[in-house]
Amino acid sequence: MINESLISNLLELVKQDVFPALGCTEPIAVAYASAMARKHFNGTLDNILIRVSKNIYKNGKSVMIPKVNESGLDLAAALGFLSGNTDKVFMVLENVDDESIKVAHDMISSGQVQVEYLKDSPDIYVYVKASGSDSVVEVGLKDSHTHIDRIIENGKVIYEAEEDMGQSMSANFLKDMTLKDIRQVCELIPIEELEFIEDGIDMNRKAAEKGMNEQIGINMGYAYSKLLEKGRLTEDSPTRARILTAAACDVRMSGGNCPIMTSGGSGNQGLGVVLPIVVVGEDQGIEREKLLRAVLMGHLVNRYVKTFTGKLSGMCGCAIAAGIGASAGITWMLGGDDDKISGACTNMLANLTGMICDGAKETCALKLSTSACEAVISAYLANEGVTIRNNVGIVGSSIEETIKNVGVLARESFNGVDDLIIDLIG
Repeated sequence: MINESLISNLLELVKQDVFPALGCTEPIAVAYASAMARKHFNGTLDNILIRVSKNIYKNGKSVMIPKVNESGLDLAAALGFLSGNTDKVFMVLENVDDESIKVAHDMISSGQVQVEYLKDSPDIYVYVKASGSDSVVEVGLKDSHTHIDRIIENGKVIYEAEEDMGQSMSANFLKDMTLKDIRQVCELIPIEELEFIEDGIDMNRKAAEKGMNEQIGINMGYAYSKLLEKGRLTEDSPTRARILTAAACDVRMSGGNCPIMTSGGSGNQGLGVVLPIVVVGEDQGIEREKLLRAVLMGHLVNRYVKTFTGKLSGMCGCAIAAGIGASAGITWMLGGDDDKISGACTNMLANLTGMICDGAKETCALKLSTSACEAVISAYLANEGVTIRNNVGIVGSSIEETIKNVGVLARESFNGVDDLIIDLIG
């Protein structure tokens, strides 16, 4: 039953997970926790110990940090401690300068920063212990990238979050919903509440334009643009979606000083939700209000899927969550009914389920561009009546059952895949 309370809760949820972020959110989570430790630390620092979940470790190991053009959770922790601003949350490293980068390098080379990963912990977990002769501060972060769970100063707990504070209530009510419920809410939310959606479109579009015009990252967006100019790619909506998402991902994964509007707490997923919908909306001349509602649907479907798969897993979230959201939003925007929306999402899951996540890095542009392109094609196919029949492989008797099946696969089977990937990447 759709009521004002449900609409309010969903709007609060999407605003909680859709925000500007500078840099990949996993090293940013480490920087944020480290900056929080510095806020309560007194005296001279001897060392910093960082313990993280395997997903934070995997996603933070190789991705470039903004303004530094280097990778490493040890570097993120050092920079967060030296110049992080907790008031800026996901923009915590905005004030990093050359001096703090130099000092951070000195800290790392002298062995002052140690990073370990934990095999058994929540998907999102960071523990920071800053030790000195006069002060020892411990900070725990879990469940979301900036949710501080506990702060301990010289052995005394000075802050402890309330039980279930953060995301769990939201996850619980989402699990009882259907895609039809989400569609109805997206149609009913007052348009004046969606200004932040407009901001996200502008922000992510700017990142894409930067990536198309500059050789940055692995140059996917730039190279695609050149192939288009040479006539080796056709200029259609699926191809444009591929190019824009690859270009924006090039910027983000290479440490570009360019904020991204996230989705479900992930910058790449923000690109994967927003840009394909925007491309189709522009190509089809969709009026602005409908475009904003379609992007809102993309964000909510992305978050809905992640409720079952987990915020971080061994399966690529751009493929199995953001891509699903984009395809749902596009299908609805083009006039598709609930059956066609479900069909588009089923097409995506039958296609891309199983794409591994081997950590955040420049090559995410490849996977993200594939997901974006397929999101458009899946929506087009569904609106032409081409969808996968029920009870085939992982496809269940409904889209909701299929999403649950993928969630089981992501959390139970791909948990072991994560361990193997971490062994491989070292």
